[in-house]
Amino acid sequence: MTPVLVYDEGDRRLVTLNRPEKRNALDVEAAGAVAAAVQDAADAGVRSVILTGAPPAFCAGGDLPALAAVAERGSLVATDAIYRDFHGIVRAIRDSPLPVIAAVNGAAMGARLDLALCCDLRVAAEAAVFQSTWVRAGLVPGMGGARHLPHVVGSARAASMLLLGRSVTAAEALEFGLVNEVVPDGEAAAAAARIADEVAALPTVAVARTKAALRRGIDADLDAELATLGAQQGQLLLGEDFQKLARRLAR
Repeated sequence: MTPVLVYDEGDRRLVTLNRPEKRNALDVEAAGAVAAAVQDAADAGVRSVILTGAPPAFCAGGDLPALAAVAERGSLVATDAIYRDFHGIVRAIRDSPLPVIAAVNGAAMGARLDLALCCDLRVAAEAAVFQSTWVRAGLVPGMGGARHLPHVVGSARAASMLLLGRSVTAAEALEFGLVNEVVPDGEAAAAAARIADEVAALPTVAVARTKAALRRGIDADLDAELATLGAQQGQLLLGEDFQKLARRLAR
């Protein structure tokens, strides 16, 4: 099964995580494919990118057993994989001149919460749930979640979500400013497409430069932060807390 589906329709590119048997958990292959699809979108002539997941989940985070297998090859190998593939998505979304819209149709946990936070706009289905599960897995928010979440929801709410793993419903996410819109279940992709069509009707260069202006305030020194996170995560993936969880999930 292809882990990531890419489909261009008119001015939109739809990128779908297609690992429903794993609740769309990200592994190295899927992360690299998402990054490539976002990077290539501007050259394909589309005006926006929509990220979503095959039902029933948006994404249940990282594929922990797969990450554990990478970590078995050593901390430096794990760090390289994280920086190249997982962080490649973060940089691709930041550097793309196109607005990237997250259509959150289910659970957005761990790595996928971080991924949704990287996007420029977020639409959630009513049943969507947002949760940072990194700390419980013995890891740090490895895709910039600890950097982006306070900008979005404020430091107190971010601390509750990041340190305590508090889950947030779609209604709460709208109240907190975590999402731009909440729609009935099954309609997140359609709502994201509607927003993408609104973007397509706007001047392309002005949209790109406005996105860049927004990003400068949020993503200053992001590359240095990602390098630090990559080194820390490479070590934590070898830690006993994470390894115990990965062994349990692999049974």
